[in-house]
Amino acid sequence: MYKRILPVLVAAILIGLTANASQTRKVLFIGIDGTRSDALQQANTPNLDAMFAAQGLSYDAWCAGITISGPTWSSMLTGVWFDKHGITNNSYGGSNFNQYPYFTTLAKQVKPDLYCAEVCEWPPLIDDVYNDNFNLRLHTPDGQGATTCSVASTVLANDSIDFMFVYFDQVDLAGHSSGFSPTNPAYMTAIENVDSSVGVVMNALHNRTNYANEDWLVIVMTDHGGTGNGHGGNSDAERHIWWIANGNDLQHVTPSGADPGSYNSLIVGIFTPASVDTVKLRQTPVHTDVAVTALHHLLFDTGNNPTDNPLWSLDGKSWLATAAGIQSVEDKIQLKVFPNPASDYVAIYFTNNEKQNVTATLFDMQGRQVQSSNQIITTSKMNMSLKGLPAGQYQLSLKVGSDVVSKSLIIQ
Repeated sequence: MYKRILPVLVAAILIGLTANASQTRKVLFIGIDGTRSDALQQANTPNLDAMFAAQGLSYDAWCAGITISGPTWSSMLTGVWFDKHGITNNSYGGSNFNQYPYFTTLAKQVKPDLYCAEVCEWPPLIDDVYNDNFNLRLHTPDGQGATTCSVASTVLANDSIDFMFVYFDQVDLAGHSSGFSPTNPAYMTAIENVDSSVGVVMNALHNRTNYANEDWLVIVMTDHGGTGNGHGGNSDAERHIWWIANGNDLQHVTPSGADPGSYNSLIVGIFTPASVDTVKLRQTPVHTDVAVTALHHLLFDTGNNPTDNPLWSLDGKSWLATAAGIQSVEDKIQLKVFPNPASDYVAIYFTNNEKQNVTATLFDMQGRQVQSSNQIITTSKMNMSLKGLPAGQYQLSLKVGSDVVSKSLIIQ
C-alpha cells in the first residue's frame, strides 16, 4: 500500500515546489512525538546521539503546558502557551491562531518570500490548523517513518526551502499500544526506528547542492513523554523531555535543566501562571522556545528579535547567542575557521588574551572524536591537520580555558 502512496506524494512535491526567492539562513525542525527523556538516553540512537555530542543542548527540558499533542505542538509552532493559542486538546477546537499564528506566518510578515514546507504523519497537526503559511503541506501515513523521511528528503533537495518541519509519530503510537517505558522493547524499537529516519533526513540536508554556503539551524524536540499507555497528566514521566539544537549561532551554555513547573492545573486546560518558576523557566528549554529561536534565526539579518515585538507577544525565548538575558561565550571567544570547506588543514582563529590551555577537538556526525590538539598558548591561532579524514561534515569544538564554543566544518 505505502509503495503506491510514495509516488503520489513525490508527484505532489514536484508540483508544489516553486522557484521562490531563497535566503542563506534556514531552519529544519524535526518533531518526534511521545519520546521520554530517559528512554531516549537508553535507546540505541546514533544519529540523535551525534547531534547531542556535536552541540546538543539538554536531556533535561520540560513540558510546561498540557502533556497532550495538540497543545504542545501548537506551543512549539506559535511560541505561546495554550492560554493564548487556545488549543487544549487534540480536536483543535477553540483555536486562536488568527491572533497567535504559527511562527511561519510571523516570519513572512518580515520576509514574504520565505518558502516553508511541512511533512507530517499525524492528521490533526496537518489537517486541522490554519494560519500556518506553509507553501507545501504533505501528509504521510501515520507511523510510517520510512515514507516520511523519503518524502522529506525529496523536499530538502530543493534549493528554495527556507523552513522545513518534519514530524514522526511511531514512538507515540508504540507508547499508546504497549506502554511508554524504557523497559518496553516495542517502545524502544520505535525510538530507534525514528532515529534511523532522522539520519536519512540529516543526510539529505547535508547533501544539498549549496549546503556549504548555507546557515542551517536544526531543532529536534518531542511534545511529551508518557506513563502506562497514556499521557495528559503532570507526572515527571509525562513532562520530562529533551531538546536538541545545532547551529552556528546557538548559545554555548549548559541549561540548568531544573523543572520550572507547569502552567497546566490538574484540571486539563486551566492555565495557572503562579505554578511556574519564571527564573527556572528562563534557564531551561521549553516548547515555546522552538518558534522563537527559529524565528530569530530566520530573521537574524533584519535585526528583528522576536522577543522584542510587542505585537507578537511571544512567550518563548531565543537560544541564539545574541539573545538578551542568556549568558554566552560566543562573543568572548569569537571562533572562526578558515578555509571552510577545508581539505588538508584548517586554521582556527579565536580570542585569547592570556596564557591558557586551548584544546581543539573534531567530531564526526556520529559523535566520534576523530582529531584533537591541545596546547598552552598565548596566541590567537592554531592549525589542525585534516589529512586522512574522509570528506563530510564535522563539528569543531574549541575549549579556551573553561569556555567551550563550536562550529560546523566541511571537509572536501
